[in-house]
Amino acid sequence: MWNKVSLLFWFALGTIFGSFANVLIYRPIAGLKLTEPRFSVCPHCRRRIAWYDNIPIISFILLRGKCRHCGGKISLRYPLVELSFGLSFLVNHLLFPTDIALAMDAIFVASVPALFTDFKLMLLPDYTWITVLISSFLINLFHFKALILLDALGALISLGILFVLKLRYKDGIGEGDLFLLPVYAFAVGITFMPFLLLGSSLGGIVYSLLRKDRLIPFGPFIIFFGYLLLFLRVFLYV
Repeated sequence: MWNKVSLLFWFALGTIFGSFANVLIYRPIAGLKLTEPRFSVCPHCRRRIAWYDNIPIISFILLRGKCRHCGGKISLRYPLVELSFGLSFLVNHLLFPTDIALAMDAIFVASVPALFTDFKLMLLPDYTWITVLISSFLINLFHFKALILLDALGALISLGILFVLKLRYKDGIGEGDLFLLPVYAFAVGITFMPFLLLGSSLGGIVYSLLRKDRLIPFGPFIIFFGYLLLFLRVFLYV
């Protein structure tokens, strides 16, 4: 019984962080500061959203996806992001020890908003790579300590490869990628680092072919394959 209550708690907490992530997604794309306005507002009528209309997932259902004041449609992205966070937190705490689960939660919280901002603005916030670096260092220190130097070597190799590509394709590789790829390479470890390079590269190539655009948001593919491979690494070896 207690285990079920605990998992319900982590799911609920995940949806709350998902609601926070929606702020990190919406405001930069809308050209707003993260700290202003201090409260949530409707993107259509700009009226303040009451707390009871801001409950993750539940408020969206009760309001039928519309603003209480102006009737403007609320993007389906909001409850989907909240649901994905709830499920992520639930799975992490169901499968992993608490320390790893919390580190995975932190990485997820910092990474998902970057997926959206890089696709929309070609912008990777600094808090993403910093959070991934700190969280993955703690995971490696306590669970993969014997491999930590090799993992650091894998991160340096990935940085070197990306730096050479940066020199060759100046506009094709952003500065944010130079930080993000090495820290995710360190997180997944030297064993999975080649798969990270391959997966993110193929993802970027496919995206460029579909969009027919020289400028590729490389960050989302690093994040997607990086988190997936980190999850796989921890699941298999911890």
